Amino acid sequence: MIKMSKINKSKEELPISEEDEIFKLLTHQTRRNIIKVLGERDLSFSEIKKALEIDSPTLSYHLKSMRPFVIQKKSKYSFSEIGKAALYLLTKTDQSITMSRYKRYFWYIYFATMICYIIIGIIMPFTIQYIPSMYLSVLIFEIVLNVIGVINMSVIGFLKSRYI
Repeated sequence: MIKMSKINKSKEELPISEEDEIFKLLTHQTRRNIIKVLGERDLSFSEIKKALEIDSPTLSYHLKSMRPFVIQKKSKYSFSEIGKAALYLLTKTDQSITMSRYKRYFWYIYFATMICYIIIGIIMPFTIQYIPSMYLSVLIFEIVLNVIGVINMSVIGFLKSRYI
């Protein structure tokens, strides 16, 4: 077990009280929304207010508490270095959540597709024997497979557009 006194600390590392304060600031959804909105470009107070649809006192309160993250130059707000890091953290967290949802739904679709192909593989040989023309039976088999393929790709495309 490593004792805390033996850990080498870099010169740029924040004291624990400041670090706690920074993570405490990120716990509030409005502040996270401000960071996400400012991630697109530098904005004025009124542009942030309009984008988030909140009142002036609320926005003013949150911007004051976000001084470690946000810098005001002229009439625009932008990120400090720690603000850029907070945006990066929030972006990666959002992407991770989105990807885990997409992967979960992808596996559902994958298993449903496999079940459909297995069912077709079992049912089609029995139904094909009752169709008099070999050409017609192969055509029906191809149509059924293509319909399942199109449905499968449509669902995967929908999931991709929604979660990625």
